[in-house]
Amino acid sequence: MSTRKKNPVATRATILRHAGEEFCRMGFQAARLNAIVENSGITKGALFHHFAGKDDLCLQWLQETLPALLESTWLAPLRAGEDNPLATIHSILREQVRVIEQTPRREFTGNPLATLTSSVPIEDCPLQKAMTELMQQWHQSISEALRKGQSRKTVHAAIQASDEAHLIIALMTGLELQARSRGSGIAAGFLRAAGAYLETLRPA
Repeated sequence: MSTRKKNPVATRATILRHAGEEFCRMGFQAARLNAIVENSGITKGALFHHFAGKDDLCLQWLQETLPALLESTWLAPLRAGEDNPLATIHSILREQVRVIEQTPRREFTGNPLATLTSSVPIEDCPLQKAMTELMQQWHQSISEALRKGQSRKTVHAAIQASDEAHLIIALMTGLELQARSRGSGIAAGFLRAAGAYLETLRPA
């Protein structure tokens, strides 16, 4: 008889880690519980002991993982670089391009926000609600940074910060999805075009 003690906390963490990899790689709809079970080295019964199903697993992974990711990749840099938000945004985009170019295509999963935004069904209320809250936080942080830039005269006074924030998020998520389907060859051109666009937001 085995004397190995079960560690439910470690098991749950392992499931969440492999679930995140599957959701990022495949999107919500195509993600397979069997793949998560196999990669986690557990039984399907163990998975259902911790999570009610795929929706619950994705929701809990999202709630426990994505806020910290959003904080580290966007919110914290924008707060630190509020004197020059356009340079900060360009720096964030440059870092993402670096990741895309240095990650082998077969290993690239992209930003979970981009992947899940395009794959979570609209009728899935709990997941959509959680995604909407994250997207609103992302949008608000960029909008506020641009408005502060306007007050400091580093951003053009005539722009609509909210509209530009929506466009910047669309650029970011679009890059992620295009890189997954077309490879990293598009990244350098994207960065040049994004830099040119951000220059149009500076005072004349």
